[in-house]
Amino acid sequence: MNATSPQAAAAARVSWPDQVRQALRGEGAAWMFVFKVLLSIYLAGMIAMRMGFSSPSTAMITVIVVMNRQSGMVLAKAFYRILGTIVGSIAAVVITALFPQQPVLLLLATSIWVGLCAGGALMFRNFLSYGFVLSGYTVAIIALPAVNQPTEVFDLAVSRLTEVLLGLLVSAAVFDVVFPARLRNSLRTTTEGLIAGFLDFVRDGTRGALPREKMEQAHLRFVRGSMALEDLRASVVFEDPEARVRSRRMRLLNQRFMAASTRFQSLHHLINRLLRGDPDDAVAGALMQLYRPLGDALAARQAGDHDDVTVRLDAVLAAQPARAAALRATLPAVRLDDFETGASLLLRFTSELRDMTHTAAALRRPGLSGPLARASEKVRFSYATDYFSVGVTVLRSFLVSLILGLAWIQSGWASGANAMANVIALTAILAAVPNPHVTAAQIAKGFSIGLVFAFLCLTLVMPRIDSYPMLVLGTAPFLMLSVYLSTRPPLFGLSLGMCLGTLVPLGVGLEPNFDVAAFLNNGVAFLVGAVLALVAFQLIPSVIGTLGQRRRLLTELRHQVALAARAPLDGLAPRFESVSRDLFLQVVNHTPPGSAESRTLLAWALAVHEIGRTLIELRHDSIDAAVPRAIEAHIDAAVSAIARLYEHLDPADHEAALSHLDAALADTLVQGAVPAALRAVRQHLHLLRSALRDADSVLAVAAGGDIHLPAEPSHAAS
Repeated sequence: MNATSPQAAAAARVSWPDQVRQALRGEGAAWMFVFKVLLSIYLAGMIAMRMGFSSPSTAMITVIVVMNRQSGMVLAKAFYRILGTIVGSIAAVVITALFPQQPVLLLLATSIWVGLCAGGALMFRNFLSYGFVLSGYTVAIIALPAVNQPTEVFDLAVSRLTEVLLGLLVSAAVFDVVFPARLRNSLRTTTEGLIAGFLDFVRDGTRGALPREKMEQAHLRFVRGSMALEDLRASVVFEDPEARVRSRRMRLLNQRFMAASTRFQSLHHLINRLLRGDPDDAVAGALMQLYRPLGDALAARQAGDHDDVTVRLDAVLAAQPARAAALRATLPAVRLDDFETGASLLLRFTSELRDMTHTAAALRRPGLSGPLARASEKVRFSYATDYFSVGVTVLRSFLVSLILGLAWIQSGWASGANAMANVIALTAILAAVPNPHVTAAQIAKGFSIGLVFAFLCLTLVMPRIDSYPMLVLGTAPFLMLSVYLSTRPPLFGLSLGMCLGTLVPLGVGLEPNFDVAAFLNNGVAFLVGAVLALVAFQLIPSVIGTLGQRRRLLTELRHQVALAARAPLDGLAPRFESVSRDLFLQVVNHTPPGSAESRTLLAWALAVHEIGRTLIELRHDSIDAAVPRAIEAHIDAAVSAIARLYEHLDPADHEAALSHLDAALADTLVQGAVPAALRAVRQHLHLLRSALRDADSVLAVAAGGDIHLPAEPSHAAS
């Protein structure tokens, strides 16, 4: 006798309609997206036909290119596509006017423009890079067909611009009005999750509930969160007027979050260094006692109430000096430098954490509600660029455009301009993708499938169509499947190829076209373009994510310490925080999780953040304190030596930095005491010295493990 489990029996009792509903659960949003894309496609095509545009299919294809499930992303992409199309149209007219009846020179100028735009796309983030891509291949789409007929370039530019604008306007209107999926909701959820996660992390860390490994992984999570937050902020401003008004405050919140996370890591690095020397270190114990009330305040906070946690942090901040003084009295004089440095870090961290929650609370209130305390809201978010990758991208796009263009001119292929435009577009779009040859292969496969769909439409459906509604009914099933696949991220390249392969060869226009030869010629031209783009990435491989690029970016990450040491101080702190995190994230995204390389990278990132931030604050406080010339000379020499150390990993620079730090620390003592004006400077110097003396640090390992650590001198203030 077969035994049936209760779960199996319950499943058998579920009716088939319920089983279907369970299987389709969560598919509503995907099919709503498909509906909005199809509505935009056919609405754009209908309007283009009513207005008598020469190529309604261009407006329809534009919808495919900008489709996204979030309305804010559609609006952002449309905005930058408009800019790119306008700039590209102007450039096409200018280039053609400069080289009329000179195909080779026109092709050379076009190839240079395309290469520069492809490189520009790699230097920027968000959809601004997409604007560069559009500017590049718009020139190809307009200028190449006018090689032998330059007098038509202006008409081609106007037609292209109006048709693209129509597709963009229709897409923006549909996605912003018809059941919009607001990006601001994602931004709000991401922000709240990031802030709440960080507060919980601080709560657990200050109560001794987090081992070092978890703290390091949390740092990685927070770096990713801060970069994602900036990407969302840059797009949400297109859909939400209130978000535009408060965009600066959102950026300020992110900058304060990054500053607080760096400070917290510095504090724990100091405590960990003390505990590695002695698990029962008295200073480490005193510092943990000092920050425990902070953890208690965060544990008692009301979740999501940033005003409440700000009030609690104000109370903790007010009580910290008295608690620090009481704990300081229990420690020997020779250990006071360690304690004063840690207590100062905790005081600054609590202040920064309070400023972060204060900003988060202000963002939850409508409007701007007055200026924020202790803040300049003109904060910039900077990104890092691997110029070698940019150079390879420029070279690839230039050579592909020039070589294939010359081959096309010599062959006299009527549809060669279409193939050229497709190659140029794909090589530029895929340049920033980690595995562009894989995505290019997906697009080529998708285009092949779409070409079959288009052929079926042309031969079986189009001859029976006598109205626009019938056109919609006849072609929608093919496009429906293609668009639906785009809701599955791994299949997006296949979906894009299928959509373009269906719409491009059909060339929907004012009058039906049943020329199978022209259909095949145009379809094959675009397919050849996709295949040639794949070949281009095989011959000149992408360097994104390669070992060489990871090493270059890691070197550039170390060089951020030199930036902190030498760059002008105005706006340096937010620039350092954002660029160093961007560099770290670019490398770690292509590093196997949990690998030795990933752990080493994380250690470097933490070291760079700690040292760089301390150098910036040391330079600021040295200016504010008007330090004596002798101390200033030692500080300048130490800062320069640290910069050289992180650039070249030379033990000689390590010894020089320690020597000048020791001299500066000795000079800050005046008759055995530290003047009040020099206390902040002395604390920064001591923190730098503590970090450089850490024999277990990644810096010591990278410098050959033979960094000389002299005996501990005494600089304690009595």
